[in-house]
Amino acid sequence: MVDLFLVVFVVAIIAVAIFANVRILMHFQQPEDSGLASSVLNKVVIVASLTLAWVMNLLLPIDVRNSRPRPGMLDMELIWQAVFVTLALFLVIIVPASLFYSEVEGDPTVKTKRRYVLCNLCLTLFFSVCTVAISFPFLAHAAIPVTEYSCDQWQDASVAAESASGAASKICSSGTDAVVEFRVGFQVYLIAVQSFIGWFFFVMFGGIGLGAVPLDLVLGFIDRPRAIDEATYQQRKRLLGKAASTLMEQAESIQVAEADSGQSRWTAWRARRAVQSDYNRFKRDVLLLESEFENLRISKMHQGENLAVSTVKLLVGILSAILSLMWVFHIILKILVPQIDSRIHVEFIDAIFSACEGSGIYPLGVALFALFTFYLLICVVKGCLKFGMRLFFLFSIHPMKRQGTPLNSILFNVEMVLITSAAVVQFAQTAFSSYLRLTASDIIFSAQVKYMSFFKFFFERNIFIYALLGWFLLTTLYLLIRPRESAAFKPNKKVDSQLAKIIGAASTAQSSREASPRS
Repeated sequence: MVDLFLVVFVVAIIAVAIFANVRILMHFQQPEDSGLASSVLNKVVIVASLTLAWVMNLLLPIDVRNSRPRPGMLDMELIWQAVFVTLALFLVIIVPASLFYSEVEGDPTVKTKRRYVLCNLCLTLFFSVCTVAISFPFLAHAAIPVTEYSCDQWQDASVAAESASGAASKICSSGTDAVVEFRVGFQVYLIAVQSFIGWFFFVMFGGIGLGAVPLDLVLGFIDRPRAIDEATYQQRKRLLGKAASTLMEQAESIQVAEADSGQSRWTAWRARRAVQSDYNRFKRDVLLLESEFENLRISKMHQGENLAVSTVKLLVGILSAILSLMWVFHIILKILVPQIDSRIHVEFIDAIFSACEGSGIYPLGVALFALFTFYLLICVVKGCLKFGMRLFFLFSIHPMKRQGTPLNSILFNVEMVLITSAAVVQFAQTAFSSYLRLTASDIIFSAQVKYMSFFKFFFERNIFIYALLGWFLLTTLYLLIRPRESAAFKPNKKVDSQLAKIIGAASTAQSSREASPRS
């Protein structure tokens, strides 16, 4: 029979996802990109990619609904395979093509933009296809551990069930460990590869973001712009103007260095790396300076930040801290402790979802499930930005600013969300194994991907989950010690020495400190 509620629910989720993603795009894109005819293809790719990320995570509770109390009308195993194949196309072809084109769109130095996009896309596609195609014949084997019983007597089927079970326990009382070996299909292998690669990004950036998201929101409340007088405003304005002039000079020197990068290939490569590092540092300082200019404007023109906005930052920061702590405790109690002692089983967050399912409030359970999984994707984006702000010489910065984010930066963050979505789905399957029992995703991840020859060492021993927890603890401790960026600006006397790092004039900081008490 058709589960009408499930059909309506799936359609509603897709519709809500598309609407929400369009609003997200409108919230972050630059005003010059807001026209309907401006970069239509890139905008469609952004909305479609984010919708795919929504669908991937919400397929898990849909899979639960479709599997219990009896199998439903949806072939979830086929749907999972189709979704992951679509994810691979977006990761390797669609999003990179849009990203390559957005990087050179409007750049007069690149004469043949189509050739540039096609060359980079073909190179990306070549390495991706070769990696999967060459490794598939060697790594597509799985071995599921089982207990093998050898029975030397035959039990007649007409015997009562109670007697049969008792006799069988005596006849087949001894068992030996064994494995069932088989070869997985290409679609399942593709799921395993995407999950494996996604885990590295999820551990690196998600581990940072779990601590950075609540901390930055609370700091946003603490460092909120406050009302200042005219003298302080003029003093800060002059100081920030000097910093802006110095950054303009740095921009010119970076352009000269880029034009004069060495002659030989090795020299040219080293020069380009140095220029890229300087450019990333420049982008970081520009981002922080723009933020300080905006804070100064709010402090003077609006007499400080609106109290409602500041309160929302604090409340969302507290909620984020609760979510991060709940994830950490759930990882420890549900995954790590049972791995040490198999007799211990703690449901924790699982129990919330199961209670919603058992009490008939299935949509509430889906909403809570989405809250926990999408929060992880937000942590990935925040961790990526935080990583770039601290290690600018290794990683370019792509901040998400309201009405101030270029489309290529949005596409970059979309790529990060997509590449970690597979790992987040597998992580949720492992973390919420009781809630997701007997589902198609359970068969794919827990009975196939988990026991594949190469990936078994990482997935069965929860190596990535240990790494995620350890990296979270290390980075959170570091962020608590150094919560603000090295060039971060605050409108007080301590800022002068920090601004002097950009301006390069220690005397400016000294004179500002002397003038601060009079202000």
